[in-house]
Amino acid sequence: MTIASTSISKKSKQSEDALQAGHHDLIRWILAFGLTLAVLMDALNGTLFSFSRLHIMGDTAATSDEVSWINIGYLAAKLACFPAASWITGRIGEARAFSWSILLILITSIFSVMDISLDMFISMRVIQGMTGALLLVSAQTILFRLFPSSLQGLVQAVYALGVVMAPTTLTPVIQGWFTDEHSWQGVFWLNTALAPLTFFILVPFWSRIQNITHVKRPFDWLGFGLFTLAMTSLVYVLLQGPRWNWFEEPHIIIWTVIGLGAFILVMFWRVLGQQHSDFFDRSVFSNPRFGFGFFVSFVAGFALFGSAFLIPAYAFKVLHMPPIDAGMLLLPSSLAVGGGLLFAGFLITLKQLNPLKFIPLGICLVMTAMWMLSCSTIESGTHDLWGGLLLRGIGLGFLFLPITLITLNDLKERQVATGVGLFNFGRQTGGILGISFLSTFLDQQIASNRRILIENINPANGSFQERREAIAQALADRGFDPAVASEGAAAIIQNIVQAQVATLSFNDSYFSLLMLFVYAVPLILLFKIIQKLTGWSG
Repeated sequence: MTIASTSISKKSKQSEDALQAGHHDLIRWILAFGLTLAVLMDALNGTLFSFSRLHIMGDTAATSDEVSWINIGYLAAKLACFPAASWITGRIGEARAFSWSILLILITSIFSVMDISLDMFISMRVIQGMTGALLLVSAQTILFRLFPSSLQGLVQAVYALGVVMAPTTLTPVIQGWFTDEHSWQGVFWLNTALAPLTFFILVPFWSRIQNITHVKRPFDWLGFGLFTLAMTSLVYVLLQGPRWNWFEEPHIIIWTVIGLGAFILVMFWRVLGQQHSDFFDRSVFSNPRFGFGFFVSFVAGFALFGSAFLIPAYAFKVLHMPPIDAGMLLLPSSLAVGGGLLFAGFLITLKQLNPLKFIPLGICLVMTAMWMLSCSTIESGTHDLWGGLLLRGIGLGFLFLPITLITLNDLKERQVATGVGLFNFGRQTGGILGISFLSTFLDQQIASNRRILIENINPANGSFQERREAIAQALADRGFDPAVASEGAAAIIQNIVQAQVATLSFNDSYFSLLMLFVYAVPLILLFKIIQKLTGWSG
């Protein structure tokens, strides 16, 4: 009886332990879901300007130069605060930093739907950029502390749904719908709903989140100020450069000089100057996997945000879609990104596959997708794009999750927040570079293709003459006056040429993203070789 009772007691305790472990795991996943839901607020804020620039100009009676600071201020503040967010989380703890970032986004969203001046709205956007950086860094840092490394593949896949998939594929759909059906301010109303919902999910289990503080040194205000000036100049030049034909405008040159000067000063200050204060931990770069991942994050961000810029622009200029339909065009890709992330996370976590194995496959899928999209014609419709969009989504999912794990999984506990901030900084900076490059490249290709095609539109060209006469005759057969029919034929041909110019130019732009990887892959391999030769390979 005693032996039997002991056996039953052991089984009962094992069952109780298993139940408690399962309950603990459920709570952790609820927290992961709440954190992912929270970062959707930043994704919504980030896509506002892409779809609503003209609507904002109309509602605020602002010029294009004035309204551009809504986006410049947001992005500059976000880039500047990604590294600094690690100091804040280390000083007050990631849980407290997360709570404050949610609260500030809620407050600025409420102000943004009020009847405020343009200057006040720009100020709200600057605060949203700063708090967005803090939100992303604190949320991902919490996830790395909350789950063991063996589960990070699946955890980071879920989190990437809000950080990678949402801002480039999902939120454009939401933004387009709000802009068309209601108001561009709808995203702020959505934020005012998401913030309380996030707190409702997280607060009951908030005690499970550790609030670790470890930073003792004071904040480097001078270094941060110089870095902020450098980032503001960088964002201004990259976003406004294509519009002003780059260095043909004096003020672009001035901003470039200011930015370079500020960057040199901050490097001199941090490396050779005082060492008693800081705003991020430079020791993360001693980790070879982080150094490699930080380098690759620029390339991945270029492809991610660059393609996300091209696809809606193609929908606007070639397919002549309204914002809601342009956003919906990205929906298949959104679902594919989510599927790619979760599938890769499942295999990495449950099958213990090496994340590095997914990167070549992800690159090949993205390159194939860009090649498929570069084969469009003026007769192509949305159904012709779906194959390329689906491959793009799966490829990006396979690409970003492994890069995240390779970059951040080996960092020491006190380095995680810094690593997360700098990794996000690299991706975001690469994205801005991609958008700027593709915007300039697209304009150049439009000018070049128009010049080539227009050369064939002249009376001496027999093919052109025959085509115009055939169209004019078709119009005359439908009852148009011969003179009107001739003018109408010329207008139709001109519209066809414009459509061909736009289609060819976008094809060239998609192909340039394919070539990005052709040039980037050898550079990535060279980076690894340099790491080994210098002993920085671990």
